[in-house]
Amino acid sequence: MTAEEALALLDRVLEQQLNDVQELVFRHCWEGKTYAEMAEQIGYDAGYIKDTGSKLWQILSRALGERVTKSNLQSIVRRHQSRIEEPRQRARSK
Repeated sequence: MTAEEALALLDRVLEQQLNDVQELVFRHCWEGKTYAEMAEQIGYDAGYIKDTGSKLWQILSRALGERVTKSNLQSIVRRHQSRIEEPRQRARSK
């Protein structure tokens, strides 16, 4: 799953849209970047990026029903994708 595919999944799940900085933080986290690396590449203060990440994990945790962190982001999104696709695949096979 790519960051783009993960964001498309989140668009279907979230009650709100991510803002531009949240989306950038998501993409960079998906690629395994540190907050310092993100801040340098995005052009924001590292503290602001870390704060944005913290709020993003809270939003995703509420939407996905389990605690999301920078380190478990990919596994939780993939697991959630499987839960969504499983009923679709069963319906197609009938």
